[in-house]
Amino acid sequence: MSKKKLARFIALLLLLLLSLGAVLPIAAQDVPQSDPTAPIRVWVDAERARQVQAFIDANPDKASLIEIINEPLGANVQQRMLLYNNIGGNWPDVIFEDPSTWRTLNTPAFDFFPADLRPYIPQEVLDQFYPTANDPCIAPDGSLICIRNDIAPEVMFYNVPAMAEFGYELPTTWEAYVALAQQVAEEHPGYTMGQLDGWEPQLLWYYHSECPIMQPLSASSFLVNFLHPKCQRMSEILDTVNALGVLDHQGTFSAGYGQIWEAGNWLIHFGPSWLPDFVIKGLYLNADDPENQGTVGVALLPNWADQATRTTSNVGGGSYAMSRHTLNADLAAELILFVSTNPDVGAAQAATPAYMPSAALWGASLLTRVPLLASDPDPWTVISEAASGVLADGAVEGPPRSSPVFSPFFTDIAAGNRTVVSISEELQAGLVEAVTTAGFEAVTDEP
Repeated sequence: MSKKKLARFIALLLLLLLSLGAVLPIAAQDVPQSDPTAPIRVWVDAERARQVQAFIDANPDKASLIEIINEPLGANVQQRMLLYNNIGGNWPDVIFEDPSTWRTLNTPAFDFFPADLRPYIPQEVLDQFYPTANDPCIAPDGSLICIRNDIAPEVMFYNVPAMAEFGYELPTTWEAYVALAQQVAEEHPGYTMGQLDGWEPQLLWYYHSECPIMQPLSASSFLVNFLHPKCQRMSEILDTVNALGVLDHQGTFSAGYGQIWEAGNWLIHFGPSWLPDFVIKGLYLNADDPENQGTVGVALLPNWADQATRTTSNVGGGSYAMSRHTLNADLAAELILFVSTNPDVGAAQAATPAYMPSAALWGASLLTRVPLLASDPDPWTVISEAASGVLADGAVEGPPRSSPVFSPFFTDIAAGNRTVVSISEELQAGLVEAVTTAGFEAVTDEP
């Protein structure tokens, strides 16, 4: 069989098994074996490899039992687990991946790959994670199939000197955001109030609006309704603001958008908590330029008039899981607990820790790491409050993923070819197709 035919066969097999697995009942998991002499294999990316090495350094007597295998995120995990199931071996013991991966692998199609971590992680430890941080890790039967390492609550960044110079107040509601956009378009044309492109628009604009894009209802069904009023209200706002010319379309990670920031011609930008460390510092602004220091403020997202509290969604964040096939569950779980909750490890990592004691240390050095940020209000206080306000449904994404459905539509919108409202019916159909193709039931009306 040629490589092309083999790849096609594996893809068809994956689709068939997912379709079957989505509708079969969740089976009780066996408790993994724990032989203290058995070695474990740990799949992690380069950033998380440093965390695993910290565990080895703290436990040198266990170093010979741990093999670190550098695997980038999304390295065909599903296909590889199917193959390992077929040959009956070669499974990694610990993997770092996007939380949606574990929801896929926790099905009969993948022989319920992730083990339940609840027997190994005390509830008092779990209680110290940010609310909803581990929601994507909770299976329909209540088992904990992963533990969150980092989160990425969305916040609002703003140009401190420009907002002060123009006498503008920060919008605390989306209605006020539209009013400010109209004022900016009239008084200061050329200034931007956000980025509209194909990068994760469902997370950046819709989940915190309580839009039921792919809201889990059960082990086999999702509420899928992009035509819901709480979705359409955001679509209407995006069309209104986009028509005013205050949204940039070059791309969140483009050099052109960075030039807008460097020139000071931006007022507001919505993005995740990791943006200052990885994008604002370097791509958007030169942190070594004294004139840039203290110019970027951080605030909570606006909310809707009918929302009692300020809410947000996660735009990223990874998690650790343990294979139920591991022969040394105690060591695998001990490693996962260490890398997820050790304060020193968390304080040194790149993204916001999901474990609050670690996050406090990480946040304490934020202004030192990114002197571009303004100190009043304290950016870490804002980010931590946002992390506590992530909507439960905004924390759970997949399977399947909605991003591949949203991205091409919003890329087309950014190119000026469509409006958000005009693509709503097609986007809804695409979401339903994605859910049903993956073998789940798409419920389009409120249950």
